[in-house]
Amino acid sequence: MSLQLLSWNIHGANSPEKRKRIFHILRKEQLDIICLQETHVTRLHRRVLINKRLGQEFISSDKVKKRGVVIYAKENLAPKFLFKDEQGRILVIEIQIQGEKFLIVGIYAPNEGKSEFYKKLHEIMLDHIDYTNIILMGDMNGVVSTYMDKSQSQNLTKDGRLPKTFFELTDNMDLTDIWRTKNPLGKEGTFFSEAHLSWTRIDQIWITRGLAPKIKKVEICPKTCSDHNALKMDLRLTPAGSFRWRMNDTLFRDQEIVKKAQKTLKDYFEINLNTSVEKKIIWDASKAVMRGFLIQQNSIKKKLWNGKKDKILEKIRDGEKKLRLNPKSKEVLREIKFHQAQYSKLINQEVEWKIKQMKQRSFESANKCGKLLAWQLKKRQKLNFVTNLEVEGKCIQKPEEIRKCFQRYFKKLFTQGPQAETEINQFIKSHGLQKLSQDKQTTLNYKITQQEIESAIQNMQLGKSPGPDGLTSKYYKILKEQLTQPLMEVCNQIMEGKGAPESWKEAFITLIPKLESEKTQLKNYRPISLLNVDYKIFADILASRFKKVLNEVIHKDQAGFLPGRHLSDNIRNIIDVLELLQTNLNTKAVLIFIDAEKAFDNISWKFMKENLEGMGVGRAFQNGIEAIYSEQKAKLIVNNVVTEEFKIEKGTRQGCPLSPLLFISVLEVLLNLIRKDQLVEGIQVGGKQYKLKAFADDLVLTLQEPEPSTKRALELIYEFGRVAGFKLNKQKTKVLAKNLTSSEIDGFQKEMELKVVKKVKYLGVNMTGKNLNLFKHNYEKCWSEIKKDLEIWSRLKLSLLGRIAAVKMNVLPKMLFLFQTLQIVDRVECFGKWQKDIMKFVWQGKKPRIKFKILTDAKERGGFALPDLRLYYEAASFCWMRDWFLLENTDVLDLEGFNNAFGWHAYLWYDKAKAHKLFKNHIVRKALFNVWTKYKDLLENKTPRWLSPMEAKAPKRLNMEGGWAKYCEIIERVGDNWKLKSLEKLKDKVRDWLHYAQIQETFKKDKKIGFQVEKSKLETELLEPKTKVLSRMYNLLLKWNTQDETVKSAMIKWAQDIGYNIMFEDWERLWTTGMKF
Repeated sequence: MSLQLLSWNIHGANSPEKRKRIFHILRKEQLDIICLQETHVTRLHRRVLINKRLGQEFISSDKVKKRGVVIYAKENLAPKFLFKDEQGRILVIEIQIQGEKFLIVGIYAPNEGKSEFYKKLHEIMLDHIDYTNIILMGDMNGVVSTYMDKSQSQNLTKDGRLPKTFFELTDNMDLTDIWRTKNPLGKEGTFFSEAHLSWTRIDQIWITRGLAPKIKKVEICPKTCSDHNALKMDLRLTPAGSFRWRMNDTLFRDQEIVKKAQKTLKDYFEINLNTSVEKKIIWDASKAVMRGFLIQQNSIKKKLWNGKKDKILEKIRDGEKKLRLNPKSKEVLREIKFHQAQYSKLINQEVEWKIKQMKQRSFESANKCGKLLAWQLKKRQKLNFVTNLEVEGKCIQKPEEIRKCFQRYFKKLFTQGPQAETEINQFIKSHGLQKLSQDKQTTLNYKITQQEIESAIQNMQLGKSPGPDGLTSKYYKILKEQLTQPLMEVCNQIMEGKGAPESWKEAFITLIPKLESEKTQLKNYRPISLLNVDYKIFADILASRFKKVLNEVIHKDQAGFLPGRHLSDNIRNIIDVLELLQTNLNTKAVLIFIDAEKAFDNISWKFMKENLEGMGVGRAFQNGIEAIYSEQKAKLIVNNVVTEEFKIEKGTRQGCPLSPLLFISVLEVLLNLIRKDQLVEGIQVGGKQYKLKAFADDLVLTLQEPEPSTKRALELIYEFGRVAGFKLNKQKTKVLAKNLTSSEIDGFQKEMELKVVKKVKYLGVNMTGKNLNLFKHNYEKCWSEIKKDLEIWSRLKLSLLGRIAAVKMNVLPKMLFLFQTLQIVDRVECFGKWQKDIMKFVWQGKKPRIKFKILTDAKERGGFALPDLRLYYEAASFCWMRDWFLLENTDVLDLEGFNNAFGWHAYLWYDKAKAHKLFKNHIVRKALFNVWTKYKDLLENKTPRWLSPMEAKAPKRLNMEGGWAKYCEIIERVGDNWKLKSLEKLKDKVRDWLHYAQIQETFKKDKKIGFQVEKSKLETELLEPKTKVLSRMYNLLLKWNTQDETVKSAMIKWAQDIGYNIMFEDWERLWTTGMKF
């Protein structure tokens, strides 16, 4: 690994044009540490020096436009400020690289009083004497040797030489002039005085002597945008980081390169596909060919791009050599200035082009939700650079040791121990999942089609890190026509059992620290596999097929990674369970939030494959899984250094599209065990038990009879884990106790060795034993964080439309998550408070100039589409109420209505909540019913078609029946009148003649109100659609909420100005035509 440093006296950075030129040059150099002197930027305007692309800035400025030092350090070096003076001459920071600390000192020395200055600098550096690696750089304003470092050698006095105090500092700190060390006989300067026609080497880098052998290169750069030459140093630290090639996506912006790439691939496959060589070998070789092609094209492009500049720099360098030999030559000086002007012109052209691109992007994207706005709003996060670890009580700081510790840990983690194959087979036979039907088998096993591959390529996201082959998804998107057919043949041969390409067995594993965990612990890092894109295309096709099958095989208690299932189902279940236990105080219960140790990484391949075979997935699909889950190997990336390769023998790769589906298919075996075991007693509601909910490996058990039920559940987890590799982490498994005394809690903890807590975070929601705390621990906490963000964003230069987009992109998603998972808000005043904070941000604390309703109205009606949080909450409420209307999900309805006195439709339509006051004594029912009451008359002004009088009038039971007939099924239109169908026609839908008589009586009353002939908005927007239900309901509520602002004030003003009314149809066309914001 190397550290690139540059020191440069830039002689002023107040001019925007010059500043842009300098920043452009520095960005091209790809430097790690940059020290600029003589910036001339005052403290008041120091923000102009901020440039995150160069690194984290540290600035020392004066009150006036003089002096000034700035150091830029890349964030992966963990830079830390240590000292700066008040005159803008001294700046000291610390960096860390590969676990070693470096002291970086940037200075701009004065012309007068150098002796005192270096004495003061010596004292400052003595305060940091514990650093073994020191780099001192900058404009020293003096030379080491008047003979070697000045062109006027006839004057050998001490004039211009660095003072004695400087050499005391370098001796004491054991520093060496690295340029002179590398060039003992060299005579070069960094500053040319036109007044005296002389060269001097006053810009220097001094480093600790121990670092000198690690300096690969140090050079004085040609003079370009300043009167000083820059000084550049390459510090090579061992071991060097492994080179990982990645395709340059920008190459494919050039259509000529695209055409060449297409022809190269076409010619390659035409020559090789019809040979006897295996298709998988031909495929891997094609990637090697294209890698060579892309490297070549990238090199050509770079040479063409930099060729002119390099030639000019070489001419400047040659001129400077001539000028050192003959400082008084005006012709050479004129020649150098001519070439410097040429270089500046080229740099200006590049900068102008960049500015034009930036302005275009800014114009097109600045006020929209997108990457540009996201980059402006995101919090700057430090890179995942590991500087120390705690292993067996020891603190590991050396980079080599850190890498070895990670490799040992993950090699051991992914090594499969001895397995009892007979025991696994027997376990699967006894407890495996149900066999798939023939239709499902066919879905999994038919030949992979060209359309499937094209669809998988189309769905690939751009910008994702590639696997070991370095080819990105852009490669497959651009060259799709040439790649699809050969890849399809390779995939189908895999399904026939002929094995996968060798490159598919490889992976890089990058380590992501878990949130809110100690980063010094090895176990707190999540291994994410960077896989080749072609592997992911094949895995994505298998995953798309497998999802269709699993949706019917996996119980609805598992909400993870399957279409139509949401984590809000799990949260709702827990809230309903806690409400039931709050009412039934005699029921002692525990909620156990299971934590599995490296759940995805410990799953046994043998168990996984036997489980799939037991399900009867079919031979072809089994071949596909066998090909990619065997003979795996990987290399870790630790601090950007690649470790040695090791084998993977178990676990599902996190980063593989198939991984979560394979995992939940394995976990379902355990969940079935728990569901079926009668010794594990779930929360009882009539004849039903609510035992568990899961979202992938986030499993929660809701158990009555805490000790015996928990004991049995843990036994089942242990039995399953022994054969499947699932390991319970008791230290991180948390328990919420309900209706247990203190002594019972103590006994439970001691017996079960599990910790009972007062609060636990589950699926991003903070849960406690009392639902009353949910609003405080979630909504209030979330809004507190949002307010801080709004205060920070208010300092950004965003337009009105930009601020509205910021709310849509960064505030709305956070609140929508809570709206969809926690329908518990009954204090509507909170919406007014949130709206006030948003309006303060949108209008920058000034008086609003546009009504809130117009701001929130849809763009196609002349609004600005600012999110109305209250309407979004109410739209989410209707999504939860969907179960109340449809009466299909009886599990939710039985638990949520455990103490209902009437049917659900009796509360919704016949106002039974007035008769049964306890209905609203439930945190969810109260919140949802308040929203329904508000919109009931707007949504249904007549008796609705979805209403089931049978369910409303049937005696309430703890476990309701399904399949209740609605009015749309039991009435018929005869002429202009509605008529109830006869008992004979409805004999399958009613219980007996008495039930029919009750329905007939209800029908007579409802007939007076009238029946909906056409489908209501509630049906078309909420009950019938399967997707986008939330946005449909929000748009409906928004339209009603803003209907009094249909005629906008702007419409009236325009009509007055032009002298005639503009029709609504014309306004709608104007609002939507060419809409760019």
